[in-house]
Amino acid sequence: MKYAVIGDPISHSLSPIMHNANFHSLNMNDSYEALHIPVERFNQIREIIEEKDISGFNITIPHKERIIPFLDEIDAQSETVGAVNTVKIVDGKWIGYNTDGLGYVTGLKQVYPDLENAYILILGAGGASKGIANELNKFVQPKLTVANRTISRFESWTLDVNAISLEEAETHLDEFDIIINTTPAGMDDNKEHVISLKHLSPNTLVSDIVYIPYKTPFLEEAEAKGNQIYNGLDMFVYQGAESFRIWTGNQANIQEMKYAVLKNLKGE
Repeated sequence: MKYAVIGDPISHSLSPIMHNANFHSLNMNDSYEALHIPVERFNQIREIIEEKDISGFNITIPHKERIIPFLDEIDAQSETVGAVNTVKIVDGKWIGYNTDGLGYVTGLKQVYPDLENAYILILGAGGASKGIANELNKFVQPKLTVANRTISRFESWTLDVNAISLEEAETHLDEFDIIINTTPAGMDDNKEHVISLKHLSPNTLVSDIVYIPYKTPFLEEAEAKGNQIYNGLDMFVYQGAESFRIWTGNQANIQEMKYAVLKNLKGE
């Protein structure tokens, strides 16, 4: 079987390295590649995928919402989030899933076992934020708080959360056990800080869903204050493992997937 990840740009993606390492470790002859699909060619997505005889694919920025009209069916998570990152093709039928929220929360549970009692602040109100909030909402008892620069962004949300501004979040940081940044601030060469950490409690776990760079300026600042930090590497690995399960019905070799990504990040 052949699988792929689509995006624009896509050359930076480590998904092929991760998935191919998994296939190899499980003695599978399947393959996984990165496909650059520019926005202006996206209306040809069906033809492109069918021509390459692909059985399933992942979707990354900026196509996670754009893919939906081309699908025959989407799961409940995708419907709530309004975005799809995994497509399974069965007898020509395209079925969409969203594994981002599950991927992030699976990893977070391992570093913060008492997650159901945590007071959590999520920074940003985009698709990733909505996916993570939807997953956390299934079992976290205190009401989630989500902060965004523009409050109007929450008009499309159906989840019951405390919606506040970033300015308000800054002054109440010491009330939270976990802070999760889902904004692009700090990604790649972006040195922007999403909020000030002046009022951060020393006991708060500070997280970012980005894993390139391995430590964003946001995480570096929190670590310098002595806080425990947690990046987006596990989210990337676990969402990939869930995609693999959806496509094949099998459990992924998570250890090999993570090792392959870490090895690449270290330049080995």
